[in-house]
Amino acid sequence: MKKAIFELILQLIIVIPLIILFLKRWESENWNIVFMFSAFFIVNSLVLYLPSEYISFRLFNGSGWNWSGKIYSSFVSIIFLIAYRKFELKDYFLTFRQNKVFAKNNLIIIVAIILLQIVITTIMSSTFETKTKWDLNTILFQLTAPSISEEIAYRGIMLGLLVKVLKPNIIIFKKNFGNPSILITAILFGLVHGLHLTNSFGVEFNMFSFFFTMSYGIFWGWLTIRSGSILLALISHSLANVTYFIAKMR
Repeated sequence: MKKAIFELILQLIIVIPLIILFLKRWESENWNIVFMFSAFFIVNSLVLYLPSEYISFRLFNGSGWNWSGKIYSSFVSIIFLIAYRKFELKDYFLTFRQNKVFAKNNLIIIVAIILLQIVITTIMSSTFETKTKWDLNTILFQLTAPSISEEIAYRGIMLGLLVKVLKPNIIIFKKNFGNPSILITAILFGLVHGLHLTNSFGVEFNMFSFFFTMSYGIFWGWLTIRSGSILLALISHSLANVTYFIAKMR
């Protein structure tokens, strides 16, 4: 568990300078929100490790997937939302209601992008991965647990908190390079999947995993901000996960 704690702190330390760089105002209220963002990330991520570290925390045995950790992670998000009542659920994009302008002008484009995402994911899994046997447990897990827990945490709570305290745009030479809150949560999402510590506390960095998941994080973050809801990001995330594994099965 010590390794997991240091790993998460390292991942957080990497994005903290970006948070400081794009902070709207250096005032105590904003720093309190940044602290809550950091604390939530650490606790929410840490509970994922509990079932692998301590058998007593395993809700299911022999499933092969971390159902228990994902359930704990979702409960941490729920507890946070109940305990930290500073903002409403819609401020965390936790609503089914879509921005009307977005739905009218962009929904067809988004559907096309999601379909393209499914095609790319299928091709990648079919080309580079070894075929596995059909497994209903894998399908159910990939269709639900990762997308629900991760979208509520990253594109819901963490993105919602950063939007409140960071500048709305990255401006370089009078050009707009997007929302820093989207970029930072996407980088953190990529680091969680690509940056790890070994048992001897050496650093292992999988560049492909980092950039692949960060790219998805940017897309899902943009989708959430534009639509005003995590719903489409959650659906896209679920489809990306499940199609990847279905394409590997025979």
